[in-house]
Amino acid sequence: MAHSIEILPDPETETAVRAQWDALEAAGLPSAGRVRARTNRPHCTLLAGTAISPAADAALASTAQRLPFEFRVGGAVVFAAGRKYTLARAVVPSSELLAVHATIVRLTRERVTELAPHSLPGQWTPHVTLGLRLTADELAAALELLSWPTVVGRAAAIRRWDGDAKVDVVIPGRGC
Repeated sequence: MAHSIEILPDPETETAVRAQWDALEAAGLPSAGRVRARTNRPHCTLLAGTAISPAADAALASTAQRLPFEFRVGGAVVFAAGRKYTLARAVVPSSELLAVHATIVRLTRERVTELAPHSLPGQWTPHVTLGLRLTADELAAALELLSWPTVVGRAAAIRRWDGDAKVDVVIPGRGC
């Protein structure tokens, strides 16, 4: 199962993304909001692997001191996997976000098993997922259904997600 280190947005940005999850679900389209677990929340994955040691938490705590910073959620981005698609919103790669990403990769990569290549600087596409495994017709319907105004919020916390145990460790930024 996947493990990841992620940026969590502030409550207002989370609410805006959840509204899009709800709109997709109400239309009968695949939505990231269908998972009802407490730990399922909008996020921007910084890195992923098959396992991340809890020993990475110290590096996450020191890096979280750089938060909060502006977190801009932009327009639609689509990732293809065969005949299925992932619909997401792009996260604008600000200098602060890129610096946090590079720091997290540098400080934690030795604690990540099978680090996903798409997590590395130069290959990483920051985004917030809206729906997974959409068909082409579902993707077209979702793109037409949703609106895409930029959401300007804050990066509020860093979390380590353990996909095997289904638990997360959330480390808030300064003053968050």
